[in-house]
Amino acid sequence: MERTEIQRIFEGIDKDNNGQIDIKELYNGLKRANQDSFNPETCQLLMSLFDVNEDGFIDVNEFQALIKYVKQWRDTFVIFDVDKTGYINFLQLFRTLKAMKCPLSEGACRCLVKEFNSRTNVRLGLGFDDYIRCCVTVQSLHKSFTMKQDSTGHVTLDLESFMLMVLESRPRPVENLAFD
Repeated sequence: MERTEIQRIFEGIDKDNNGQIDIKELYNGLKRANQDSFNPETCQLLMSLFDVNEDGFIDVNEFQALIKYVKQWRDTFVIFDVDKTGYINFLQLFRTLKAMKCPLSEGACRCLVKEFNSRTNVRLGLGFDDYIRCCVTVQSLHKSFTMKQDSTGHVTLDLESFMLMVLESRPRPVENLAFD
């Protein structure tokens, strides 16, 4: 997407024309882009990932990075939504996480779909917004876990170490969402 198109979209979302997007404006823009549905928690996650200077606003440069990131997730969502329902079920999530080198069991993926699904019908699976939040969270936790594991793939933690690992695993943007 070209810079002029990003600028045009940014200006359309920046309702008070102050050159910055706040959380409410971002939420409304994401809702419109996702056919009037977007989880506020996913919006908050994206704000925390891309508000680089932590001023509570997204400027046009931060917005450009956010748009690129969301597009990468959209591309992966489309790949793994093989039945084209607009939702990722637990088996599709299982395949997604395996491709991300975050292998979890089908049972764990069922649990993740239940946990991250913000819609009333869990059987449908994860919508795009919930899919982003789920995958980014799992990816972040997986990274923290692999940094602490021993040669057998196990981790021994006391409560404080576990809590710090989870707290420090705050999702951060990933440069490339490419899969093998």
